[in-house]
Amino acid sequence: MNYSVYMARKLAGKHRKGVTGPVIHVSVFSIALSIAVILIAFAIVRGFQKEVREKIIGFGAHIQIRLFDTNESLEQLPVATDREDIAALQSVDGIKSVYPFIEKGGLVKTDSNLHGIVMKGVDKSFEWTFLQKSLVHGALPDYSGDISNDVLISAKVSSLLGLDVDSPVRVYFIMPGEMQPRGRKFRVSGVYNTGMDEFDKVFVVCDMRHLQKLNSWGDSLVSGYEIMVNNFDDLEKVLAEVNSTIYYDLDASDIILRQPQFFDWLNLLDSNVLIILVLMTLVAIINIVSIILILILERIPFIGLMKAMGANNQMVRKIFVYMSARLLLLGIFWGNLFGLGLIVLEQVTGFLPLNEEMYYVSHIPVLLRADYIIGVNAGVIAVSLLAVLLPSLIIRRINPSAALQHK
Repeated sequence: MNYSVYMARKLAGKHRKGVTGPVIHVSVFSIALSIAVILIAFAIVRGFQKEVREKIIGFGAHIQIRLFDTNESLEQLPVATDREDIAALQSVDGIKSVYPFIEKGGLVKTDSNLHGIVMKGVDKSFEWTFLQKSLVHGALPDYSGDISNDVLISAKVSSLLGLDVDSPVRVYFIMPGEMQPRGRKFRVSGVYNTGMDEFDKVFVVCDMRHLQKLNSWGDSLVSGYEIMVNNFDDLEKVLAEVNSTIYYDLDASDIILRQPQFFDWLNLLDSNVLIILVLMTLVAIINIVSIILILILERIPFIGLMKAMGANNQMVRKIFVYMSARLLLLGIFWGNLFGLGLIVLEQVTGFLPLNEEMYYVSHIPVLLRADYIIGVNAGVIAVSLLAVLLPSLIIRRINPSAALQHK
């Protein structure tokens, strides 16, 4: 039998009867609160990063391929659709889908307003998952059959121009070398809302065959190709594979390079989490050190008696380390219970709202991942137990004869 563990168990509940009981309870509560705050901070930041990242990717895909050109306008040189290197991308490991697109600037005119947009032409192979989740009215357009006049607009454009599902839309395009703009009539099939005003007020999705006709491209030319990957964490690796597969006249860029302002902002959130992690870990350490000091001061006569009976410093120190560890684990248990419970509640109900215009999401997003939950708990336990060893060395300086006379 481990004598130190046995004595720690016997003494475990007795501190509740002393005057130090409330102080220890407050310390355990502080440890629980620290763990809960760290878990909630990680869940919110990771959830927010994931939600905003998915919205940015939804408009521009993980990787975009265009003809190598220094021209930064929408009217770039086209890419042929029958290229061998593009076809070879389908077999690259980590790629989920590859599909063509065409972008062209236009003006939407109604009886009372005029609004500039970017028409994004796609075909039946387009990845609709993101826009399907963001759909608020109507239905997604179907481009699998004959050329379709259906377009998908955002709630922002719908509000600005007074358009709704089944509304006719006339879009005018400025063509190079032509004095008069060309007009095309479309029909609104659905309305989406992502909360990303920078994109919502601009992008309208249409059948790319309309834009091919406008550009006199036939069916053999497109603006470029977009690639969706299976795992965002593999983006750098997949991009390298794509660049080694496509020919020299094409240029592949990832979403991080094309939208650096958003990803720099999201990366800054990691600094906030690190600050919270350090501060809350310090709070947990201070409280666990306070606990062991209180336990030692409350048990000075017991320490003197144990030493007088022949117990060495290491044996006595272990008793108090085990008692402190038990209280530490108790605080961590309640911290996990409260923190994870609140995270799950928010994940299921979304009861904590946010201003969507400012934060791009309508409620606080959270993400539960086993790696950070285990990492937070293991890290706090390890650092706190190391901190416990320092004050426990006080036991070495306690004189048995003086301790037995202590009241």
